[in-house]
Amino acid sequence: MQAARPAGQRFFQPKVIHDLLHDTPPANLLADICIVGAGAAGITLAVEFARKEKKVLLLEGGGAVREDSSQALYDSEIVGLPHRGIHTGRIRVKGGTTVRWGGQILELGALDFTPRPDVPESGWPFPKTELTSFYERALHLEGLANVQRSDAAVWRDHHLPFTQFNDLEAYLSRWCPEPNFARLHNKTLTANPNIHLWLHASAVELMTEGESATGVRCRTLTGVETVFRARHYIFALGGIESSRFFLQPRPGGLPWNRSGLLGQHFQDHIDCNAAQVIPHDLASFHDTFDPIFSRGFKYLPKLRLPPALQSHLGTLSVGSTMGFEDTGKARMQAKHTIRNLMRGRISEVTRANLTHTAKHVPMLFHQAWRYYVQRRAYAPPAVRIFLRIHCEQEPTSRSSITLTDQRDPLGLLRVSFDWQISERELETIRQYVLIAQRSLADVARIIPDPDLMSGSANFLARCDDSNHHMGGMRMSTTDLTGVVDPNLRLYGTTNTYICSSAVFPCSGFSNPTHTVLALAARLSDHLS
Repeated sequence: MQAARPAGQRFFQPKVIHDLLHDTPPANLLADICIVGAGAAGITLAVEFARKEKKVLLLEGGGAVREDSSQALYDSEIVGLPHRGIHTGRIRVKGGTTVRWGGQILELGALDFTPRPDVPESGWPFPKTELTSFYERALHLEGLANVQRSDAAVWRDHHLPFTQFNDLEAYLSRWCPEPNFARLHNKTLTANPNIHLWLHASAVELMTEGESATGVRCRTLTGVETVFRARHYIFALGGIESSRFFLQPRPGGLPWNRSGLLGQHFQDHIDCNAAQVIPHDLASFHDTFDPIFSRGFKYLPKLRLPPALQSHLGTLSVGSTMGFEDTGKARMQAKHTIRNLMRGRISEVTRANLTHTAKHVPMLFHQAWRYYVQRRAYAPPAVRIFLRIHCEQEPTSRSSITLTDQRDPLGLLRVSFDWQISERELETIRQYVLIAQRSLADVARIIPDPDLMSGSANFLARCDDSNHHMGGMRMSTTDLTGVVDPNLRLYGTTNTYICSSAVFPCSGFSNPTHTVLALAARLSDHLS
């Protein structure tokens, strides 16, 4: 139990990381900013505000490490297409989903922010130029301050041509060297006196008086309950949990849902193998499409439909990578054996391990040569190669997040999740495959998936989600057409904001985290 602060001292003890399971916040605690959710957005916001000398409460419903009991709070009912990410793409822990993501960083395109006449409800309330400086700030917050901005320069560094194709645009995505934001910003989270992080503090209610939020009621799985108070509140809960929290019933209804759109038009990115790829020259193909490692950073070659052609064809936003089908189990087992030998763990190495490793020494040598000398990823010659598509979903997607009548151990109603894929989305994928078949004809034979081209339901069953949870709390200029305003303020409130991919009006096909962090940097300036 912590001692009470003397009168007039309204903020924190010297300790900066607390656990609601056994620590008690002072009764008169008051912060400038209360951030709910310590994932990528929440940690980024806390770092930004702390640098501006704001007193920050950062509330995390999970613990310092992943716990089954906390994860079980995300158990949901699936009523539409199978959706892996509803459970595997949400992690209730310090660091959020950054504890397991790859760290791929990619901006949305200018066209994604622009209303498209043939795509209902497309566009954002502002152009991409509004986020230009904040995208740059996000790179620094992601540990990518020194990453190469120019794709052409990355290729020059490898003495390889920056290959372009007719009707497809080649480009590179960037990857965070340290994707876990809890580790990336550990020094700030553990030492900055302006940030106080509370673990196992699950938000169960936003308390309000009129249009002003007055506190966040939090509860642990053991029944401990407290209220955290601040001048402003920011919810950074993730794409699905954001809608779930604000859909919880309240006396008098939901003042932020005048539009009736809360939980509607959920969007993910459709992820699928749409065609088999058979290279004409395997070495040249790998030089064009294998991941690149340069000056401590990873870059991934990708392809996308150019905006002009997308507008001309009336498709949604769509792009692709080359997918290499290789479980890697044999190589990984051999690498594990070598690691044990190097660390002197002889007792953990069996004769079978040694025999297995000896068989794969040539493969491990090629892999090491490819990585350390050529600075590229290695794919064994026998792997199968696929055109892996990433496709935007319609801004008016029929997918939705609603609530069941079942409550979790914290007392919140669980999610009923309905994910749908439209015919227009499938048609966009078909058109992209046909364009790729023509555009890549000089480097590979592209064999479209017959189920895709025929419209068979068998292909739909093989479409995966991308763990990119967007929409449900649409950003709009009025409360009649959205849930938050262009500054991310929750309609019906004066001091509550949503910083999540849930606010995306439309999603393009790019990984959403980079844009969320650009919005976080923008929000920190707005509230400062």
